[in-house]
Amino acid sequence: MNAFDMPPLPPGTLIAGDVVEAVLGAGGFGTVYQVRSPQGRRAALKMVPVERGEERAWREALIGSRLHLHHPNLARVLGAGSWPAKDPRFVYLKLELVDGVTLDVWAREHAVDTGQVVDRVLEVARALAVVHAAKVVHRDVKEANILVRRGDGQAVLVDFGVSYYAGAPTITAGLFPPDTPLYRSPEAWRFGRENKGVPGAHYRAGVGDDLYALGVVFYRLLTGRDPFLPGERAGVDVEAVLHQAPLPPHLVNPRVPRAVEEVCLRLLEKTPEARYPGAVELCAALEALRTQADESWKVPLHGGVKVAGRRRTRVLRATAWASMGVGLVLGGGWLVGQWRGGREVATLPSPITSPAEQPTRKASAGQEVAPPESPPESARAATPPPVEPPLAAAASPAASGKDAAPVKKQQKTTGPQRDTQPKLTQAAARNVCLGLTGAALQACLSAQQQVPPVRSEPPPQECPAGAVRTMTETLGLRIGERTSVEWSDVRGRPVQVREDTPVIIPGHWRTSTGQLALPDGTRLSGRLHFGEKKVYGRFTEARTPGGETYRVCMDLYYFDGPGTPIQPGSEPGNMLVGPLAEVRVVDHFD
Repeated sequence: MNAFDMPPLPPGTLIAGDVVEAVLGAGGFGTVYQVRSPQGRRAALKMVPVERGEERAWREALIGSRLHLHHPNLARVLGAGSWPAKDPRFVYLKLELVDGVTLDVWAREHAVDTGQVVDRVLEVARALAVVHAAKVVHRDVKEANILVRRGDGQAVLVDFGVSYYAGAPTITAGLFPPDTPLYRSPEAWRFGRENKGVPGAHYRAGVGDDLYALGVVFYRLLTGRDPFLPGERAGVDVEAVLHQAPLPPHLVNPRVPRAVEEVCLRLLEKTPEARYPGAVELCAALEALRTQADESWKVPLHGGVKVAGRRRTRVLRATAWASMGVGLVLGGGWLVGQWRGGREVATLPSPITSPAEQPTRKASAGQEVAPPESPPESARAATPPPVEPPLAAAASPAASGKDAAPVKKQQKTTGPQRDTQPKLTQAAARNVCLGLTGAALQACLSAQQQVPPVRSEPPPQECPAGAVRTMTETLGLRIGERTSVEWSDVRGRPVQVREDTPVIIPGHWRTSTGQLALPDGTRLSGRLHFGEKKVYGRFTEARTPGGETYRVCMDLYYFDGPGTPIQPGSEPGNMLVGPLAEVRVVDHFD
């Protein structure tokens, strides 16, 4: 039986210190659970089987580390790792939960006016400005990947599952990245037409593609329809996208102000050069638009929302499902596969009191998760193996870093007490947790986190002489700049490291001006320091595949700062870390 044939995990299962509460969504590439930390904080845990989406899961984790900041219009990746600790078959991503609904649901269920639409588009543009500054392209901007948060009504850009960052290797075979055809730019379609049948041809999306996709979103919010009528190919009239101008929004909807229309249509220009140079310039244009607002901006664009009869019943069902809901940062094209027609965000009542269960409603064509009035259906949902019994087994993976197993009766042993005591302690802890629920269970399980303290964090240290000058002047790197690294070509499982284990730079590391700083395969050497919860790395030498050697000053970096988390299953002499991380250019070691 493979990962795709397994039922979902039962509530109470422990993964990386978090307790599973419910299934939020499932698709062809994985299952997403709502989890709660021992401190009571909720998050989404995306479980991706290594045989299906491992590379994308680790890429999303690395992109999340680049965007790890508290921004009102971005949802964060909080962490990542492999599961279970022994012979891992899944990569998990811990994601921020956003209490809200998808942008299309928000627009349909509210009397949305021009001012609100401009505000939502501006908020997404602000998110894209930060994303693009980090040399990341989202590649799948659409309503399903934009949530409107209930608390303050702001738009939040989510789902970086198919995103790309500068220097990353190509994962997807074929002409196009795994985007959504309706939002695909004219230059992408043009590339596909010109390179059809060319071996190895692959379109590399850029900033202009994200802006075009946001233009499609903008047009749909203003008019209630697509910029171009449906065609035969992937539901898109490619000829119209390439050669025809969209019908001006004010002709479709007379309530659209001309000034707003101009900004929208510029985003839909046929070439990236004719659009805004970047998201920053788009933000400036939208800010200027807001100063022109008058009373007409407060008139509902689509005549308000009328709810009656069967429509009212359906909306009430949707509200019962979505109210107090949690907007899920669901993996878009890669997590839900080729689903078309629903929404990529599942919403659930909060708090969750019902057991995790399989969603039951199929998604319709064109979207990727079913409407909120019923949970989405799993397309052969990929889930980890069940743990029996749920609560008892939940303690085992985190307590010992190994697969769950029945607790056997303690037997006498003639071996040294130093060797047997940890195992006896872990077994006792598992027995203590049996039968507990809720906060008591979480507190009990959290006490069993197994990574033993090895040493304290390393003390501050100066960079090698001349290293900062070499990095900034010779290589052209800036202090604070980061790039992804890997320990080896191992994927899907933790990697054992020693104090002298080097890291490898996969793909060329280029500067902000496009200059090649360090080539693909450059080895960074230095020393690793093993802390209580993290491995800290200080790299002082870079050696290229051609033999050039540079003095450098770089530290190992992860989502929340220096160091990379120690993985479950670690013990003194066998320290495990995730297969991918990042290094950061520094001018001293903190």
